Amino acid sequence: MGNKIFNIVKYVSLGLLLIGVLLVVLGAIMGFEANDALAIDLMLYWAYALICIALCSIVVLGLFLAAKNNPAQLKNIGIVVGGGIVIVLVAWLLAPGSAPLAYNGPAVSHSDLVLTDTMLNLTYFSCCAAILAVIFSAIWNSVRK
Repeated sequence: MGNKIFNIVKYVSLGLLLIGVLLVVLGAIMGFEANDALAIDLMLYWAYALICIALCSIVVLGLFLAAKNNPAQLKNIGIVVGGGIVIVLVAWLLAPGSAPLAYNGPAVSHSDLVLTDTMLNLTYFSCCAAILAVIFSAIWNSVRK
């Protein structure tokens, strides 16, 4: 069974890579600045799609393999996914979405500002979590010795 899953993932990955290469070749033929930078937009949308496919694959394959190998692990996976959702919701709720100071460019929608602030909050949370993890592991290792 594991070999079949490996082959499926391998061929799907190869297909997605070929589509990406085709988009790059199409962009080079069309010109990246022609048609109001349509080729760049297509590649950005493809990158977004690949990110979504990767995240969904990690969750779906992780759940499938966990259910197959160790069904008791599903509870832990659910807790981790739920915790991630809570962290993203907290970052979103804390995002003010205020306009940047001294910005003279084109108008930016409120939803774009909130999304940007949410990503910044998630970056701050990740940085703080990494620092706390290093400190905790240093203390834990010194206590254990």
